[in-house]
Amino acid sequence: MENEKIQLEAVRNYPYLIKHIDNPTEKVQIEAVKNWWWAIKYISNPSEKVKLKSVKNFGGAIRYIHNPSEKVQLEAVKNCGLAIKYINNPSEKVQLEAVKREKRGKV
Repeated sequence: MENEKIQLEAVRNYPYLIKHIDNPTEKVQIEAVKNWWWAIKYISNPSEKVKLKSVKNFGGAIRYIHNPSEKVQLEAVKNCGLAIKYINNPSEKVQLEAVKREKRGKV
């Protein structure tokens, strides 16, 4: 895919350009969130893989993910315990992980 190669190069250098790409492939989306966690805000219907990559980069990115799975929630609070403030009705498991993360001093 020539178009995908161009898009990958674009978001590698300027990840915010993801907001100007119509229907980027998952590979392009991952490259964008890898280099700029904020990019998740500009991706419509990101896959679970893209969501996980984004919150692994910065837990607070979960604020831009609609209805995150428990797996995504856990990764977010593992990265940043304070990310729990962006999660509606976190499960007990997610709450405990956030507390553990904060207790370790890695908020």
